[in-house]
Amino acid sequence: MCGRFSQESELSEIRLELKVEQLELLREFRPLYNIAPARKAGFEQAFVTQGRDAARTLRQGRWWMIPHFWSKPLEALPATFNARAEELDKKPFWRHALAEQRCLVPATGWREFKPIGKKKQPYHFRLAEPRFAFAGLWSRWASPEGEIVDSFAIVTAPPNAQAAAYHARMPLVMPRELHDAWLAPGTAGAPLLLEARARSAELPLQIHPSDPRGNDARFEGPEVVAPFELTSEPEPPQFSDAPAKPARRPRRP
Repeated sequence: MCGRFSQESELSEIRLELKVEQLELLREFRPLYNIAPARKAGFEQAFVTQGRDAARTLRQGRWWMIPHFWSKPLEALPATFNARAEELDKKPFWRHALAEQRCLVPATGWREFKPIGKKKQPYHFRLAEPRFAFAGLWSRWASPEGEIVDSFAIVTAPPNAQAAAYHARMPLVMPRELHDAWLAPGTAGAPLLLEARARSAELPLQIHPSDPRGNDARFEGPEVVAPFELTSEPEPPQFSDAPAKPARRPRRP
């Protein structure tokens, strides 16, 4: 996943879709078409959690996971807005959240990119259903100054056949039938990930080119996700297993 998604639903629609009973919002809720990761305050996005009392809460947090045990400056965080499904039960960075703090991230679509020469052409991904949710992990962190900060990561998986033509990863859509188990504290997360990944391999996607102006995270509005007419076909993407240079991309946890 390249790090952009859309959430075009109204608050009432999300509450109904994800059975939300409580709200803990930091700012006025509004639909957004060009959501980008941010570890700093001011760009918090919606996600849904469930407590031991089984009540579901819609929160707003930073889309850049800050684990509860983090003790270094936020600038030292690796790129933790995505969490690789196949690593969650193996890496200490994610293990606690997988066991105890899973969440759902409401969405209506996401974007990936293909190169056209030196430029990047975005493609918007949708499902047949207008609203769905990504599998997510969340955390509550206390800063050295005593500020309480909620944050989350979106779980990603290897792409299915359609998505593989655009990117080497895709966000993991959590099937509705698994929402209850995924949110319930105390249930094992690893088997749910396996089932969700198997379902995603057969997930039909609706894909269309979108406006390159949306490459700039400051550009916001329905134009970001609307179909866009291409003047030339993008070159096939080239993926490599070689590690990225640290100066260009943060390391993974």
